[in-house]
Amino acid sequence: MKKILFWCRNVACAGLHTEVGKMIILSLIINMIIECLNHRNLWGLAELFANPVVFLYNTSIIFLTLCIGFFTTRKVFVYVMISAIWITLAVINFVVLSARKTPFTAMDIYLIKDAVKVLPVYLNVFQIILIVIGIIAGIAGLVFLWIKGPKVIIAQTLKRRIIFSSVKTVIAGAVVTALTVILIPAGVLGRNFGNLGIAYRHYGFAYCFSCSVVGRGISKSGEYSQEYINNIKNNIENEQADNGVVNSQEAPNIIFLQLESFFNPDRVKGVKFSQDVLPNMKRLSSEYSAGYISVPCFGAGTANTEFEVQTGINLDDFGPGEYPYKTVLQSAICESAAYDLKNLGYSTHALHNNDGTFYNRNKVFSHLGYDTFTSIEYMSDIEYNPIGWAKDSILTGEIAKILDSTEGSDYIYTISVQGHGDYPSQMPENYNPEIKVENFFDGADKTAFEYYINQIHEMDKFVGELVKYLSERDEQTILVMYGDHLPGFNFTNETLSYGNIYQTPYVIWDNIGLKREYKNMEAYQLSSYVFGRLGITEGYINKYHQKQKDSTEYLKNLKILEYDILYGDHDIYGGENPYQATDLKMGTDEIKITDAYEYSDHICVEGENFNTFSVVFVNDKECTTVAVNGNMLIAKGIKLKKGDKVSVVQRGKDKIELSRVTFEN
Repeated sequence: MKKILFWCRNVACAGLHTEVGKMIILSLIINMIIECLNHRNLWGLAELFANPVVFLYNTSIIFLTLCIGFFTTRKVFVYVMISAIWITLAVINFVVLSARKTPFTAMDIYLIKDAVKVLPVYLNVFQIILIVIGIIAGIAGLVFLWIKGPKVIIAQTLKRRIIFSSVKTVIAGAVVTALTVILIPAGVLGRNFGNLGIAYRHYGFAYCFSCSVVGRGISKSGEYSQEYINNIKNNIENEQADNGVVNSQEAPNIIFLQLESFFNPDRVKGVKFSQDVLPNMKRLSSEYSAGYISVPCFGAGTANTEFEVQTGINLDDFGPGEYPYKTVLQSAICESAAYDLKNLGYSTHALHNNDGTFYNRNKVFSHLGYDTFTSIEYMSDIEYNPIGWAKDSILTGEIAKILDSTEGSDYIYTISVQGHGDYPSQMPENYNPEIKVENFFDGADKTAFEYYINQIHEMDKFVGELVKYLSERDEQTILVMYGDHLPGFNFTNETLSYGNIYQTPYVIWDNIGLKREYKNMEAYQLSSYVFGRLGITEGYINKYHQKQKDSTEYLKNLKILEYDILYGDHDIYGGENPYQATDLKMGTDEIKITDAYEYSDHICVEGENFNTFSVVFVNDKECTTVAVNGNMLIAKGIKLKKGDKVSVVQRGKDKIELSRVTFEN
């Protein structure tokens, strides 16, 4: 027995001195560091014992990526570089979880431009400088290691080295594949992540992040075929009800209002407020149809709630952490509420008091059927909250402009921004909150929550003003208001007195006499529910929700239908997508140039509907521009000659051109 133990010890020691043995140890160390960052504490060190199968499985994924080192003589460089990549991803996840409650996924890389825009909101200048220095130092270190690092002398020929390295890599890949095939059906690993944050903690960062890399879009069902889609189509059409809306002249205006980070704070156990936070929403909820919607995100992810509400498509059917705005909708034209209503003669509008390029909305909204999109670059007299987000009160006037801009009925999809985080840990200077909070956590968390409470209190005032304006307007209207997700605090289901962290309130105000109903539903069912109340059955996704929601194969067939519409052969439409991208007009008011001339040392540009986002160009050369008022811009830095082309460009901080009008001098 002693000889056997001695032999085993010698084999183990020898193994640890081999390249594979060192890679195993390195993989274990990397995974421990990753999981400590993933759990935001030292629990990652305990994962090896608390959940050894999952921990070792994640370690095997890391080991597989290290196998690249088998093929090179610069092994130290490769192992350091791959280790640095994994730990960098884990650090990014750690930072992201500090700003929002949704973990970092591969899909976030598509949002890098949008992330840069809001970076100053979440990090101070010193922190940003440290990050930049860290990135530069890391790159410099890798360059130095590449130049000065050791090269391994290998006795094998190149051919033999490639063969042996390939065999070892294939074995490692086979082990990961076999474990995946075994552990998912066994329930040790999950395939669909209903709660991304919980999935990262239960299944490990390496596995979940890898799933977000390879899992993208809606997977094709083995049952998908023209015949199967035709059966779905027949079931929908056989149960179709009469259309209660004939044309836009008889139809009510339909306004959707998505409220940023909006929920009822009375749901938080034990917290007390010095006065009612949401008096208007509570009154409306008691008088009109209301309830809760289950949204696909928590703490962040506005665009994904938008996507579900507008399209009726279930985000759970996509890859983990995916933003369809950044992937499939970059090219695909998707059936939506806007397209459904356009078919009935509605004018369709999107409205958002934030950057038009955020989440690529300036492009995506043309793929969702909108005629116009008014972003903050087309608004004047904007009031900002203490951390720099536009206040929602401006939206009442913008909605009024849109309603006045057309003769028939309007569909307006409105996205607010005032309640956006990151909420300050110290109350902003010269800001005196109207409402005080008691019994909410401690210290900085309490301050941040008190700031947030006062922002949604102002949003509630805006809701009251908007409803008052619409009730005084002599037009039939239905207004659907809901929260996009809960704010980014450390809420859990246990923190709340009822519901869960994925439920936000909605209320449907109307002046057409709809009977009050209380109903909870998924966010992707909201539009079809509202349309059903109005007798609107346009569009296959809309009809499917209205007629098949109680079917035993409801979710399964919904996913197959979604695949056909976004990725498949469009069999539901007879083989060809009937929807075309709209010629999206930015802004409702037309920007005009009526004259341009030199005065003293500057250029005066006269016209209509200018604002602080208007920039003058002369022959495509940018001028330093000052907006005097809506009818006058002053530009400096360029002399004006006869025949020069003077343009006014609307753009935000990212300097991406949204629209341009030109005047020839």
